[in-house]
Amino acid sequence: MITVNEIYEVEIEANIPIVMRDGVTLLADIYYPKADGEFPVLLMRSPYDKSHSEFMSYLHPEWYARQGFIVVTQDSRGKYASEGEFNPFHYERQDGLDTIKFVKDLPRSNGKVGMYGFSYVGATQLHPAVENPEGLTAIAPAFTNDGYYEDWSYKNGATHLAFLQSWSAFLSLDQAMRKGKPEAARKLMKINTTINEEYDHLPLTDHPLIDSDITSFYYEWLSHPTFDEYWKKWHLGDKYNQLNVPSLHIGGWYDIFIEGTIRNYTGISKLNKNQKLVIGPWYHMPWTNFVGDIYFGEEANNVVDDIQVRWYDYWLKGNENGIMDEPPVSIFVMGENKWRQEHEWPLARTQYTPYYIHSKGRANSVNGDGSLDRQTPNQEIPDIYVYNPLDPVPSVGGHSCCNAAITPMGPKDQRIIEGRNDVMVYTSNVLTEDLEVTGPVEAIIYASSSANDTDFTVKLVDVHPDGKAINLLEGIQRASYRDSNEDPSPIIPGEIYEYRFHVGNTSNLFKQGHRIRIEISSSNFPAFDANLNSFRIDKDGTYADSKLATQKIYHDERHPTQLILPIIPR
Repeated sequence: MITVNEIYEVEIEANIPIVMRDGVTLLADIYYPKADGEFPVLLMRSPYDKSHSEFMSYLHPEWYARQGFIVVTQDSRGKYASEGEFNPFHYERQDGLDTIKFVKDLPRSNGKVGMYGFSYVGATQLHPAVENPEGLTAIAPAFTNDGYYEDWSYKNGATHLAFLQSWSAFLSLDQAMRKGKPEAARKLMKINTTINEEYDHLPLTDHPLIDSDITSFYYEWLSHPTFDEYWKKWHLGDKYNQLNVPSLHIGGWYDIFIEGTIRNYTGISKLNKNQKLVIGPWYHMPWTNFVGDIYFGEEANNVVDDIQVRWYDYWLKGNENGIMDEPPVSIFVMGENKWRQEHEWPLARTQYTPYYIHSKGRANSVNGDGSLDRQTPNQEIPDIYVYNPLDPVPSVGGHSCCNAAITPMGPKDQRIIEGRNDVMVYTSNVLTEDLEVTGPVEAIIYASSSANDTDFTVKLVDVHPDGKAINLLEGIQRASYRDSNEDPSPIIPGEIYEYRFHVGNTSNLFKQGHRIRIEISSSNFPAFDANLNSFRIDKDGTYADSKLATQKIYHDERHPTQLILPIIPR
């Protein structure tokens, strides 16, 4: 057995060819511990350059090799050193299987393979894992999703605009240079450096900076605005019974893919108990203790590398280090700023509690009369505002990706937008004792619109004693997708509809002296595309098609608009 704490020198073999089943050659770098004996393999398959791809968040592969692992980093098909044509998602299962077969038989391999990586590199683990290939012993998919429609490309019908455009542009830089188009690469770079200036192009399907020859997949995604067969072929939610590989699921409360990370854990763990879930207070990257406007303390430091080494010491080396004796869920409780271990998700002791909005019809802005409590409303008049697609509510922080300097990400002070009259603000009284909200948050909003399609947005906010208003969750529901992501339909102008939708998961201690706030509006741009207030399944409208919409939010006995909060008894 390999000693847990022994540190090895490392030797590197660069650009090792691995031939796929169709003859395409993918290149990999291999980091070997300098020692006799056999070692397990850690494999990372990435479209972001095997030489430095994921190392902004993980420690370098050489560090892992020093811990007694053979580490293999490979460029995905059609990326950087590898041959072939890159097409997101299409080849990751078969190429992953072929690569696992190759690396398990490397010289000095003990035949056990683990995989790690986050975001798209989580997908390169999960898809071959569905086949349970020989040698694949454990994986650690981090900050990734259960598919590429909901909570990746779209959310309840709205387009994940900031993410899709910036990510597809970043993915395409290598393709532009491969095709000898440096000017196209310059334009793609512009999207990722002057992002807020470049998101306002319509139609979405004809962006002047995104070359359809280079980034054809971006336009392909937009051509499938519903959850159709195109997306279903990559959906993991109906394949959990096939995933028998022990998996360490890692996420962040402000990560764009946190909902998929949680769905993967809860879905697989019902059938396969060798699952663990770790969620810190982080956004997509980097994983630090200072996130957005909030410092979460020393406990929020990046612990992922150490946890992964413990995980693989157990599963790949057979070291009885106690990791599987610990509770399966580890969460960072924000506000309290401490880690806590739990036995399930959601927590069995959760008290799902509705918080109802109230006003005298003037909840417009933080200066209005909106309030929030646990009492059901009686006879109250609705709040009214006008949503203008040409002047959407700006995204301030939140769950986006992937560069916090240029995309809306993380906890941010919402007061900059709470002065707008198209943002309805409902705030509780000052809390007289700590209140923990940990788990899934659901929205029930009763609303009407003068348009035949529109959006309704909601935020859960922690208001500090100094007035700072920090976002915890944000949700959106496209009216036409109220019943289904597969078959949208317009609404009848002026008719009241009930919109029930999942806002998200979080863990936050609202401390004594703080207040709970709910914001409701109709836009959150550019995190999501601005609805033009016209039912269009093709999403190909221009600003000339935009219309104003008069929105009414109801909160009376028959229409009790509310957020259902998962309260944890202290």
